[in-house]
Amino acid sequence: MEYNSFTEYYLNELFPSAIMFGMSSTDFWENDPQLYWAYRTFYLKQKELEIEQEKYNAWLLGNMQSIATSISLANAFGKGEGKTFPKFEEIFDDTLKKEEKQLSPTEEFVYWARR
Repeated sequence: MEYNSFTEYYLNELFPSAIMFGMSSTDFWENDPQLYWAYRTFYLKQKELEIEQEKYNAWLLGNMQSIATSISLANAFGKGEGKTFPKFEEIFDDTLKKEEKQLSPTEEFVYWARR
């Protein structure tokens, strides 16, 4: 889109995006212009985290449905004792234990220094 003046660009392009980023009109018009970029960066990172959370939730739902389907099919067509859906702790304890890793003293220092 081509603009004839900076005023048009600010009113039609930057100001609406600033409002979308959560910036107040006072912050946009009266404060440091770098504040716009800070809001923009935060907004984009927040959206990225929301997308990652949605992906994880979709994966988790698919995983739980897969477990439920396999158990119901095993109970319907299998021979012997019926299976039950595993409890939350049974599913996620292994995952949590795998993520908990013992850090070496050097890794602990690096972690501490980067906080």
